[in-house]
Amino acid sequence: MTDFAGDAAAAAIRSALERCNAGAAFGLPGGSNQVLFKALREGRTRLIVPTHELAAAFMAGSYGRVAGRPGILLTIRGPGFAYALPGIAEAWQDSAPLVHIVDAPPEGPHQRHRHQALDQAAIVRPMVKAVFGVSELAKLGETICLAFETAQGGEPGPVVVQLGGGADEPGSGRGVGVQDTVAARAVWARVHRARKPVLLLGQGCVGAAAAICAYVERTATPVFTTASGRGVLPEQSPWCLGYDSLRGSTDQLNAFLRETDLVIAIGARLAFNGTAGFRVTLPSERLVHVDASAGNLNAVYPASSAAAISAEAFLAMAESGIAPRTAWTPETLAPWRTQIRAVYSRDWEPTIAGQTPQQFFGRLRAELPDNALVVTDSGLHQVLARRYFEVRQAHGLLLPADLQSMGFALPSAIAAKLAAPSRPVVALVGDGGVLMSGLELAVAVREKLALTVIVFNDGYLNQIRMQQLQSSGQGHGVALPVIDFRALADAVGAHYAAGDSATLECIGPATRSTGVTLIEVSVRDSVSVLAAAARGRAKAVVRSALGSRWEVLRSWLRR
Repeated sequence: MTDFAGDAAAAAIRSALERCNAGAAFGLPGGSNQVLFKALREGRTRLIVPTHELAAAFMAGSYGRVAGRPGILLTIRGPGFAYALPGIAEAWQDSAPLVHIVDAPPEGPHQRHRHQALDQAAIVRPMVKAVFGVSELAKLGETICLAFETAQGGEPGPVVVQLGGGADEPGSGRGVGVQDTVAARAVWARVHRARKPVLLLGQGCVGAAAAICAYVERTATPVFTTASGRGVLPEQSPWCLGYDSLRGSTDQLNAFLRETDLVIAIGARLAFNGTAGFRVTLPSERLVHVDASAGNLNAVYPASSAAAISAEAFLAMAESGIAPRTAWTPETLAPWRTQIRAVYSRDWEPTIAGQTPQQFFGRLRAELPDNALVVTDSGLHQVLARRYFEVRQAHGLLLPADLQSMGFALPSAIAAKLAAPSRPVVALVGDGGVLMSGLELAVAVREKLALTVIVFNDGYLNQIRMQQLQSSGQGHGVALPVIDFRALADAVGAHYAAGDSATLECIGPATRSTGVTLIEVSVRDSVSVLAAAARGRAKAVVRSALGSRWEVLRSWLRR
């Protein structure tokens, strides 16, 4: 039986990763991969050991998103594999290239009675592009390189390599990068005939950002994006509509779309979060769709023309000499930009360090250079950041997409800094997210990274609490333990700043420092939150008094 825990296997993996230009690997050593960790310490691929496998998986996926090449995830089988699963699922939903190298479970009868035996392929198959098994040392390097190519080909995603057993198994697809140039030319023909088109851009356009900006300026074509695509066109551009579903402006966007004669969706899956829960109206006769994965075409939104081709390849086909300018002008777009960028529901907005969220995120924007990379966790702070923070460069706002995992921000910010060392990186995280992955601060300090972490301290799982207040005026199950963030920063060797002075004065210097800075800002209920909670309590009283007649009354009021 081949020894995949020995020196020869470790050397083959290290060599393959270096041939593939793998920039960083993330994981924890255990009984089966100790020799591999030693080999990687002596190689060119940077090895990061976080506090647990979930953080490692978030790091690998986010490194892949920012670097444009797979992040490498290393775990032992069984518990290490299982702990990484939410991060792998996040990479799947975020279209992030990731290669997970793990030893295969033991073979033989009575699987449940064997050490660390899980049917890993069956568990992970729905959330990966492929599962490769390798049982011969001679094929190990080849298999690693194939996994690397598969992870970043077509629509990016995670791939698993099991060492020591198991046949190759397909995952959930997404293709490996076939470019349908014939269909793409037909799409371009539609684009050139349109007089009032609009571009809908997703994360798949990040690599084509420069070409898109040039095309937009040359042809006067307006743009809106999914949340993951924000910054592909700088949002201060007069051609950027500045849409985000969390501003509550989907009706205004749909009104604008009725004025267009063609919607050109590029590099966007058109999934739940990217379309406001499928409430963005995209009539098939006026929709053309370009995406690296054929599986995303005509999935939820049927298109009248579609092409399976990457954004980079599609934009490279643009013929500058015949692309006409559209009928749009900055003057005709200005009223639409104002309507679509407006925030239409502020009932549940707290104060942040004594300021409105709009003031806080406006100040954050003013303190950061245009190329700053801001990473959010899942929670109320993400809602507010997406409403009020203007994104001025591709990957300027990195967030968990359709899976919305808490604990995402801090590990992902570490990975983002490794992938883009010249860009200032700021992690936005709630106190609930810190409880999940806050000790990654120690990892950032150990790795000597320049990183700013802004913690929104409200003492609650506040987005859930706000929903509860709206319903009943009472929160339940959402209070968090009190954390001394100054003591946490001191314990791991990070700098600390707090309060209004930190918000107003420390953000800029922190992003220009060479170490890790934790900035704590207080989040408090505003007058509007208290008023909305009172309405929720009144609603609960009425509901209790009416009993079963409450639903009858609600139905009548809706009519």
